[in-house]
Amino acid sequence: MLKWKIRSLPLIAGIIGLLIVVTSAVHALPEAQETGAFEPTDCWFDAPIPVLPGPEFECGYVTVPERHEVPEGPTIRLPIAIARAQGENTQPDPLFLAQGGPGGDAFEVFSLMLGTSTFWHDRDVVIFNQRGTRHAEPDLSCTESFDGAAEVLSLQPDEAERRALEFVQACYDRLTAEGIDLSAYNSLQNASDVDAIRRALGYETYNFYGVSYGTLLGLHLLRDHEEHLRSAILDGVVPTDLNFIPKVIPNTDRVFSEIIRTCTENVACREEYPQLEERFFRLVDELNVSPVTVTIKDPETGKRVPAYLDGDTLVDVLFQAFYLPDSYAYFPKLVANLEAGDMTFVESIWPLFAFDRSISEGMYYSVICAEDADFSDEELTISGVRPYFAARFDDEIQGYRDACDIWQVDQLSSGVDEPVTSETPVLLLSGFYDPITPPYFADVASESLRNEQNLVDPTGSHGVAFGDACINSVMQQFLSDPGAELDPACVAEIEYKDFAPSDAISFPFLGEINQLSDSLWWQLGLATFFLLIVLTAFLILPLAWIVRAFSKKPVLEEEPAGRKLRWVAGSLVLLFGFMAVIFVSGASYYTLQSLLSGLAGIFAVGAGAAPFFAIPLLLVVLALLMLMVTVVAWRSGLWAPWARVYFSIVTVAAIGYVVVLGTGGMLTLLF
Repeated sequence: MLKWKIRSLPLIAGIIGLLIVVTSAVHALPEAQETGAFEPTDCWFDAPIPVLPGPEFECGYVTVPERHEVPEGPTIRLPIAIARAQGENTQPDPLFLAQGGPGGDAFEVFSLMLGTSTFWHDRDVVIFNQRGTRHAEPDLSCTESFDGAAEVLSLQPDEAERRALEFVQACYDRLTAEGIDLSAYNSLQNASDVDAIRRALGYETYNFYGVSYGTLLGLHLLRDHEEHLRSAILDGVVPTDLNFIPKVIPNTDRVFSEIIRTCTENVACREEYPQLEERFFRLVDELNVSPVTVTIKDPETGKRVPAYLDGDTLVDVLFQAFYLPDSYAYFPKLVANLEAGDMTFVESIWPLFAFDRSISEGMYYSVICAEDADFSDEELTISGVRPYFAARFDDEIQGYRDACDIWQVDQLSSGVDEPVTSETPVLLLSGFYDPITPPYFADVASESLRNEQNLVDPTGSHGVAFGDACINSVMQQFLSDPGAELDPACVAEIEYKDFAPSDAISFPFLGEINQLSDSLWWQLGLATFFLLIVLTAFLILPLAWIVRAFSKKPVLEEEPAGRKLRWVAGSLVLLFGFMAVIFVSGASYYTLQSLLSGLAGIFAVGAGAAPFFAIPLLLVVLALLMLMVTVVAWRSGLWAPWARVYFSIVTVAAIGYVVVLGTGGMLTLLF
């Protein structure tokens, strides 16, 4: 995925999904090593994930020259993961998968997404991380920006920009001090790496899939290394002859316009969210006048930090959120929530970008500053966009210039900006709601490609492959016979998601699931542990009654107060357990329903669930009553000692359970 706003990268870096610990940067090897061999090693990721479909992987490194024009010079190592074909009709030409960014981590994305497809059944699938990215040697990740993300979040925009650039400078100084030739980390060397990987793995021909910046890499392959390329699938196209940086602001205006237009043309959405455009930009203006501070959580550490939110920052966060599927469907509901002061969505989605440790910023800057920062004055004209966005244009351009003034690398020749002409079959894919590489980018690239087919997913966003059965089937058609004309009939039948209704209930726990954060597993684990303790009462209490009723030994006469308190205690704990089980069942149902409905449902469930979400408040009341009973039992000396100890343990578990629910935001859903 191409990143918007270089000055905001320490805050909003990466794609949906990728929230893991960054590896330490490794020095470029000072001396040449043998190139061209695949060296097996343990994989850097867990795949397949238990209970989810997906292939097994063989992982290893391929050593390549740091500069391919100097084969005897220093070398670097590229991480590779191979899913071997499992079907009976195995094809000899693999599918190579390239991530975007530049600087993105392909493993954490594609190792999961492959489970939703059958591409690995009939041909090998090769996932590779590009030079300078995570797990590569060297890794150009800017740990300075990762470590300083929380600080930058808390600052006002001008100070945040200044501090972020200081982190960029520190990263540049560190990497150059380590002897890394940053000018060697560009698209031309990157394209030569792909062909070197092919040779090392012993493939004569291969198919290439790239998303976002991966499409630009694919176009360079088509121009410079076409001879072994059977076909190319370019998803979220970046043309070589169109500089994306000056187009960021017009494209931003476009995606907001299209989403608002879609709601306005939908009768139900228009009636439920009238005057959506005016309401949204009024909200932006109000936040710029009166910014707020929200609290967001680093999914890696679980630490909650303050984040400064004004209207411009809100637009930035939404722009990044629009990279994700179904953005048009949740936007109107989000506006209504923000008008009501409900920051659930922002607090849940922002960490995906603000604390993304999967992006290698050093690789990003090296590529962008060598290839795209040379925009001309003619490219810097802007017209036809809203005054709000036009007013931000100069600042955006200056942000790129400031970063590239720090990140000094050699400029690539002007030839890299020429249109790519190729006879190789190419499938161009675009999402209509893509905020950064809209469909007209693919139209530009297609003008010089002589054997291309161009498809637009009418509901898609940035990167449409792997997530939709129709698009997957079209890709399978293309891979089976790249030269044949496709039958894309199913594309016209792709259905729009329903807009999230205004009375839907924000469900913050779903945000945790979307982030796959460490705290999610702690919450689930602790909640399960505490609830199992409470549920032991369903066994212990009947067993105690049976023992009491049928015991041959005489039972001491219990005082009436003790009997009454025992019945009250038993009723409370059984009611708590019963209601908690109902809540767990309902939470599981609504979670699954929301996730299956796409992003539109990830942070909201239907208003009909309101009574269900009152259960956590009832559980709080029951836990407090249990605590009162426990205190009375101990102070009065009622019951046998073992009974008091057992009920105390159950009470502590009940309190622990509601505390976990509160930590997950479940106690405020109705307020």
